Amino acid sequence: MYTMDLETAGAGERGTGPLDHRVIRRHNGKRVLDAVRRHGPISRAALAQHAELSAPTVSALVDDLVDRRGLLRNVGKGQSSGGRRPLMVDFNADYGYVAGIDIGSRSLRFMLGDLRGRVLHRCEERTPTTSRDAIVHAIVSGVRGAFERAALDPAKLFAIGAGAPGMTDVVRGRVISAVNLKGWSDVPLRDILQDAYDVPAFVDNDVNMAALGEQRVGCAKDCPNFVFIALGAGVGAGIVIDGRLHRGSRWYAGEISHMHLDYRRWRVDYGEQGFLESFAGAEAIAREGLRLRRRGAPALPSADGAAEVFEAARYGDGRAAAVVERVALYLGLAVANIAAVLDPALIVFGGGVSHVGDQLLQPVRDVVSRIVPNVPEIRVSAAGDDAQVFGSLYSALQLADVRLFESL
Repeated sequence: MYTMDLETAGAGERGTGPLDHRVIRRHNGKRVLDAVRRHGPISRAALAQHAELSAPTVSALVDDLVDRRGLLRNVGKGQSSGGRRPLMVDFNADYGYVAGIDIGSRSLRFMLGDLRGRVLHRCEERTPTTSRDAIVHAIVSGVRGAFERAALDPAKLFAIGAGAPGMTDVVRGRVISAVNLKGWSDVPLRDILQDAYDVPAFVDNDVNMAALGEQRVGCAKDCPNFVFIALGAGVGAGIVIDGRLHRGSRWYAGEISHMHLDYRRWRVDYGEQGFLESFAGAEAIAREGLRLRRRGAPALPSADGAAEVFEAARYGDGRAAAVVERVALYLGLAVANIAAVLDPALIVFGGGVSHVGDQLLQPVRDVVSRIVPNVPEIRVSAAGDDAQVFGSLYSALQLADVRLFESL
């Protein structure tokens, strides 16, 4: 329904009414900007309908956003519906850029995007293993390097998002503990990035970022209740409830590496890894591969990664198949417990171990179906290894939206 806009409603009361003209204009500007970003290129007449504002108000705001601010741009004439061809406007997505960072124990990945979220550049480099400061320096310099390689102006950086492999306090922007990064305990990563680039930054756990990425570009696009489980060097989960990430009261939500699945071993100290990660993490699987090789398993190649254990199982090695069966059992128990508590519609597996696909996921499904009646759909990430960095990019885009609104 067409409604009277705030500017028109308050026009007769300026100076005496409760609504400040600048606030009204800012909100109307946001409505115009949002409508152009969703529907552009678009004519002023169509824009007035989508933004539910009067034609004069839209025309004045568009002129300001084109001529003075540069947030919109004229893109020529559209198709005629019988009269004069309308002038079209579109969002100037190159007005600024956002950066996403995925901090891994082995690699640092960087992604640059425009203000519509279109990916403009991506690159990767090895994570330093020498010290905490070396990692921080590589992260900060890596963003600059990405801009240089992409031939983009770093002065137009609007916001940064970063995902770290450990518990993260998103309110303070501090990485509480990242056991797979040397010296990473209580790292003020948000402040470091903001000081280096003078733009807002957002920092979260990398698995939460992966869940956000899967929600934006992966198989969870239309799913408000799902859990993303990352199977890599560590094991963790990103939990989305009613479309929003759930982080818990002390940032522990999703730390399923500590999920204990054998009451007989409840007194055993599994340290920072926790029970589940000690049996289902990539490093644990790789250790099993080494044990098999020492015992002369003929199907195992010379490398010692987790992938070789799955490969040996595919080629008929019984001992490797037993390792895969045990990993699937523990993961199936974990998923069943998650389903019993949260009842998600979808479980998404990501990370390096998930690359084996149904060789692992089908036995996981079998275990879950024997335990709970509400078996969720279980899939491999559609965003793949980019899920984390996509999530970081889109978290930066949310910060950029706030900056755009404040600039109006």
